[in-house]
Amino acid sequence: MPSLPLPFFTALFLCFILLRLVAGYGRKLPAMLLVTICLYALQSVLLGIKWGMGGLPSWSTAGLALLLPPATWLSFLQLTNRFSKKAISWTAGATAASFGVLVVAPNFNIPSLIDLTSVAVYLGYGALFFRSATVKQWEWTSHLPLDQMFPTRQAQLIAGAVFSTSALVDLAVASDFALNRGSHAATIVGTANLVMLVALITLVVLMSRKPSVQQQPVTQVEAEKVSATPEQVELVDALDQLMRSENLYRDENLSLDKLARKLRVPARQISTAVNTVQEINLPQYTNGFRVAEACHLLETTDTPITAIIYEVGFTTKSNFNREFQRVTGKSPSAWRKESRTSGATEPA
Repeated sequence: MPSLPLPFFTALFLCFILLRLVAGYGRKLPAMLLVTICLYALQSVLLGIKWGMGGLPSWSTAGLALLLPPATWLSFLQLTNRFSKKAISWTAGATAASFGVLVVAPNFNIPSLIDLTSVAVYLGYGALFFRSATVKQWEWTSHLPLDQMFPTRQAQLIAGAVFSTSALVDLAVASDFALNRGSHAATIVGTANLVMLVALITLVVLMSRKPSVQQQPVTQVEAEKVSATPEQVELVDALDQLMRSENLYRDENLSLDKLARKLRVPARQISTAVNTVQEINLPQYTNGFRVAEACHLLETTDTPITAIIYEVGFTTKSNFNREFQRVTGKSPSAWRKESRTSGATEPA
């Protein structure tokens, strides 16, 4: 039984995740990502031919199945500026080894070896995505734009879960063919696809849902209620002054590394201090300054909202609207309208 590539909806969702990161970074479509999306599209075509007309050699779908995880991994590396010769060499070597098994197994009449290789590849890359997304291994994100730190980690966790789940389903189907001649294979695949589709729909809803409204970051007086050390409070004060004096928040590519170099303290120390003292994460903290300036511009100028978005440091309209709603509880247009109305009714 040839190894099963990712189901159509799962592949479509992975493409959505990758494109969402591209939109967040405000970049053009990277070359590796374009190749990866083409591979997912080709997979959909081959699956349609295989199950609709048949006649495809088993190595075509099995070979494509072995290409999808490394291509997705390289796409993530390119998106996060970790695309190096070493990474390419390592990935190419591992892929060549898996294709070697694909070539050798039929000659020795060991078809199950292909399935085991596919499972190993998918589990391996699933583990690699999980490892990259863990807190301990997450220090590489300190050079990313602040607003992309959490979406990138989220995307890697999703990719890790997708590849790991696909490997387990493939293993279950292969076992069924070995033990029961595939009598339960259709049920296993159908149930797994249904569960995965429901899970992916749930994730899309959760990722699209607006967070609950939150007021402005806590003040210094409120910060004293938080169990923070004096050093942490002092560090956040210094960060506040730096943000206001140099308008660092206007830099759409502002990263934790840049802040660490400015303050001459470890990056993790800054993140921990903001989390502890302000009780919000660093991207929310930075966006608080951006929203504050946006409010000022909405009140005092006629600058179009679309221009204000980029002037204060946001890269996308959706992120601006979401963060503006989180901080103020209103939409940008409503804020401008209400500020103009209240100004017009004030006595001279």
